[in-house]
Amino acid sequence: MVATLGAACLAVAGTVPASAAAGGWSVVPAPNPTVQFTSLQSVDSRTDSDAWAVGDVSPPTGGPLQPLTLHWDGSTWSSSAVPQQGRGTQLWGVSASLADDAWAVGSFFVPGYRTVIQPTALHWNGTAWSPVGVPGSGNLFGVAALSPANAWAIGDTVKHWDGTAWSQVTTPSPNPSGVGPGSLSAISARTSADVWVVGSFALTRHIRASFSLHFDGTAWTLVPMPRARTRLWSVVAVGPDDAWAVGQLDGGTATQPVTEHWDGTAWSIVPSPSFASGGYLRSVTARGTGEVWAAGLTFSTEAGVAHTMSLRWNGTAWSAVATPPAGSATLWSVSARPGTSRIWAVGDNEPGVALIIERH
Repeated sequence: MVATLGAACLAVAGTVPASAAAGGWSVVPAPNPTVQFTSLQSVDSRTDSDAWAVGDVSPPTGGPLQPLTLHWDGSTWSSSAVPQQGRGTQLWGVSASLADDAWAVGSFFVPGYRTVIQPTALHWNGTAWSPVGVPGSGNLFGVAALSPANAWAIGDTVKHWDGTAWSQVTTPSPNPSGVGPGSLSAISARTSADVWVVGSFALTRHIRASFSLHFDGTAWTLVPMPRARTRLWSVVAVGPDDAWAVGQLDGGTATQPVTEHWDGTAWSIVPSPSFASGGYLRSVTARGTGEVWAAGLTFSTEAGVAHTMSLRWNGTAWSAVATPPAGSATLWSVSARPGTSRIWAVGDNEPGVALIIERH
């Protein structure tokens, strides 16, 4: 059965506050359904007047999760109706190559004797979202759209769109004789011959390590990464000898953000700010070599409370940049592209409403 979450149930978004023009981060009004909880998991800013954010909402009746897509047209954020497949559709990633070519990916549940998680891929044709079949089972966590005939998605495995159908792609295993297979968490495609994927695997039963895969237009290769106690959640390809991956460094007294850089030869850990109560980075984006942004959260001394956090790379060093709101909130994704003036970050804000912040 296919259901839709209509745009009619969402509040009308307001325009960008004048305070955003000052150069700092500002909260931008976001459509929010009257639900128990709303969270935005991914944002993709194709141009200053074309951006998408996706996530999910919890109905007030306590029913299954429903997918949510929001679109920025240069002045407001508004919602679009989304097909729901199975039971409990969640969207984890979004990417657009053109105004009429965008993909949103995630998963849905097929109830039965044993509940099965199935991948979902929704395509935007400029007018509406429609589901497209994806082989295999499990989640899709990220997507990178290069053109209407070339897109990549990652989850339990790598998938490729050739303009007609999605297919499953075999990639090297990071741990062929270890405790278990690796899990893929993020993808970034600069060109059809420069695609990066990052993830983590069980180095030992109690220690996870990060790994990366690179596609050169012909084949996928496993690229070694520093085997510290790291888990990577996002990657961005800036140039052939310039890519960033971010996540968390486990161990010690508190989990801390970690940033790793590809210089064309090898990955290395780059020093970044640490936080007394800990924190981690969930997303990274770039407008160029000298302007890279990462976003995530820091933990509060109060149990169960988190605060938004962003870091900026200026070509020489990382520095922390203050982000709103002041209360408990999290950022799950950040996006900007070369040539654009706006940077978007999305997440969720207490008491369970969609959070969108912007900087330009």
